[in-house]
Amino acid sequence: MTTIFFWASLLACDLIGGETTDPAVAAMTAADDQLKNGDIAGAADAYEAARAAHPGNLEAAIGAAFGAYGRGDLAQADQILAGAEAIAGERVGEVKLRRALVALRDGDTDLLREHAEASNTAAGLVLAAEVALADGEREEAGALLERASQVTGPIGTVAQGYVDLLQHDDPAVAGLAENYALWALGQRDVAVSSVEEVVKGLPEDYEGKSSELLVWAGRAASYGETQVASDLLEAIDFPPQGQAWRVLATRAIIHCAEGQVDNCQTMLDSLEGKAPADGLRHARATAVIALGGEDKDAAMAVLGSEASDAAARAALTLGEPSLAGSLATDAVMKNYISGI
Repeated sequence: MTTIFFWASLLACDLIGGETTDPAVAAMTAADDQLKNGDIAGAADAYEAARAAHPGNLEAAIGAAFGAYGRGDLAQADQILAGAEAIAGERVGEVKLRRALVALRDGDTDLLREHAEASNTAAGLVLAAEVALADGEREEAGALLERASQVTGPIGTVAQGYVDLLQHDDPAVAGLAENYALWALGQRDVAVSSVEEVVKGLPEDYEGKSSELLVWAGRAASYGETQVASDLLEAIDFPPQGQAWRVLATRAIIHCAEGQVDNCQTMLDSLEGKAPADGLRHARATAVIALGGEDKDAAMAVLGSEASDAAARAALTLGEPSLAGSLATDAVMKNYISGI
C-alpha cells in the first residue's frame, strides 16, 4: 500500500483550478478528486475512462498506468507508459521515471536502471545509482550520484549522503552505501543479513557509528534477523543522545519476532511516557508486523489503541480493516481502508 501512495503522489495532476470547459481537464479533475479522497479503485477506473476518451492526453495515460499498477498488472502499466512517451514531449523524463518504478516493483533491476538513468531526473539518477551500488559498481554509482547531488531538495540531500559515504577514507564506511542501496531497492533481507560485519567494522572514531548500529539493529529485527539485531545492539557502547528508548524498543521487537510476546509487550509498556509518542507507536506497529498474524489477540494487545497510520498498516496485516480504519489518522488512508 505504501508503494501505491508513492505512485499516487507522483501523479500530481492538478491541471487547473476552478471550472473548465475542456473535457479532458474535467475528466482528469474528477479522477484526481477521487484519488485525493482515497477512492483508489474508483480513481483508477476514471483515469482509464479518461485515457479511452482522450488518447492524446498525457495525464490520462499516466493515471491509467497508475490504475494498472495498483491492480498489479505491471505489464499493462509499462505498456501504457511506453506508449505515452510519444506524447510526453519535454516531460518524457517523468514517464521514464514511472517506468523505472514499475520495473522496481517487478524486481527487474536491469530495466529499472535503464529507465531510471534515461529519465535524467534526480530521483531517477539516485535509483540507477542504487542499482549500480547493489551490483558493486561504485565508480558508476558515484558519477550518477554526483549529478543528482547538484539538485536542491530532499533527493539531492539523499544523493549527497551516498556521495559522502562513498568518498570516505575507510572502506567500511564506503561499504555502508551498498547496504543502504539494497534496502532502498527492497532487497531488505539481503541488506540486513549482510550488514553486521560492515557496521561493526566501522572505525571507533566514526561519529555516526552508534546511530548506524541502532538503525540497522531495528531494521534487522523488523525482518526477523534477530541474532543480527541482538549482536548489533550489543556492539553499542553508548546509544546516541536521547535514543536509549530505541534500544529498549528494538529489544522488544526482537522479543516479538521470536514469539516472546509477554516480554515484548512489557518492554513496550515500560516506555509509555518515556519515549516520544510517535516513536513508540511506530515501534508497536513494527513489533506487531514482526510477530506475524499467528496470535492475533496477542498482536492486537501489543499494538494498543493509540491512533497512527503505522498502527493502521499493522492492523491491516492482521486482517482487521475495521480496526485499521479507526487507527488511521490520514484522511486519504481512512477512505482507502473504508473501501477494502
